[in-house]
Amino acid sequence: MIEKVVSAEGFSLCCEVSGQGGTLLLGLHGGPGGDGCAYMDPLHRLAGAGRRVVTFDQLGTARSEVPAEPYPWSIERAVADVDAVRTHFGAERVDLLGHSWGGMLALQYTLDHPERVGRLVLSNTTPSTARITTEFLRQVLGLLPPREAAAALTADALGDHDDPAFVSAVTRWLAAYSTNFQDTEQMSAEALAPGPAGEGLWGDRLWFATTALRGWDVEARLPEIVAPTLAVHGGHDMSSREINQVLADGIPDCEWLTLNRNGHGMFDEPNVDVYLTIVDSFLKRWTR
Repeated sequence: MIEKVVSAEGFSLCCEVSGQGGTLLLGLHGGPGGDGCAYMDPLHRLAGAGRRVVTFDQLGTARSEVPAEPYPWSIERAVADVDAVRTHFGAERVDLLGHSWGGMLALQYTLDHPERVGRLVLSNTTPSTARITTEFLRQVLGLLPPREAAAALTADALGDHDDPAFVSAVTRWLAAYSTNFQDTEQMSAEALAPGPAGEGLWGDRLWFATTALRGWDVEARLPEIVAPTLAVHGGHDMSSREINQVLADGIPDCEWLTLNRNGHGMFDEPNVDVYLTIVDSFLKRWTR
């Protein structure tokens, strides 16, 4: 079912809703920007009589409203949109699942509104822009010959995204961290055209944040998180083992799992059923 939510700033946010009553599981999609929450549709399989599942296209993506420029994009405003969705559905507390950029947003929301989060799932994400940028660079340098890597990184730094060296590097990099070829094509398209939300929050470079998320870092605040937490990522994931160990070590009540057959995307067949089973088991095990 589609439901519209009006944000605190008066913008329309498009939500997908499944199930009724019980707890509310709120899913936050990656990006920032891109094609919105459609790829998270399998998450709605966890809906039922005792659990509602809500995913929504974040501001400036897919079916949600695109604010007129100049709009002051910020993670604080994105957090406020999450809270508007929670309030609309009448939930005092939500179970929160954030994938990729959505995990960064979930971390910030949990730190800003600890009383509103019952359980937290951090999927394929990072506690800081610096960590994921460093990991991006390590991956590109490890994947490509030095001359090709240098050409691609230079092109990105200069914003020359038509450079054949950059385009080739992006395709090869994403293919190394995708679950299937179709996923690679979608990820490449979104990476090269993130839309207004992507440019406003991350910027117009791929491997370097240049706008609102530049300098974002909550690593030192991870011990403040009191919600039972699951950190999960793929064995071939941009969000590396080292990054997820930081999450697991920093959050006091955190379980950490690696799904070796997965890349950065957790919602692609045939591996999604395993992912959903793990998430469902975690959510059912904890009550607050």
